[in-house]
Amino acid sequence: MSRRPAPLPAPQPIPENYKVEPPLPKPLLLFITNVKNAKTVWVEISINDNVAMLKQYVSRKMEMLPVGDMILVYQGEELKNDMMIRHSKLDFVIQKAAVGEPSAEDCTIHLIDIKDTPPEVREPKPPPPEAMAVQA
Repeated sequence: MSRRPAPLPAPQPIPENYKVEPPLPKPLLLFITNVKNAKTVWVEISINDNVAMLKQYVSRKMEMLPVGDMILVYQGEELKNDMMIRHSKLDFVIQKAAVGEPSAEDCTIHLIDIKDTPPEVREPKPPPPEAMAVQA
């Protein structure tokens, strides 16, 4: 003879001075495509994370590509490391995701490996700290 589980208690009203926080936003699904070899990976990220965190997730999926060598470009604009996802150009995707499913094209970010760019178009590297101390 099997025992029936006890019924769940009835929902209780929320006390007057109790605040219920709204749910966190759902993660954003992005596709990162390497412009040199067309390798594409998918990443889920919170809109509250910054671009540096996105680069770390991409680095885990695209082995042999250090975070420091990545340039992420979305709609022709570089995504800077310290910028929050929700304050970047990716806000376009966030708005589309709020009302439905954005297309894969909308969610695609282009990745450029800095080693694949010609040296004459690269930004100059900042001088090492010891060089700054010598100048002072």
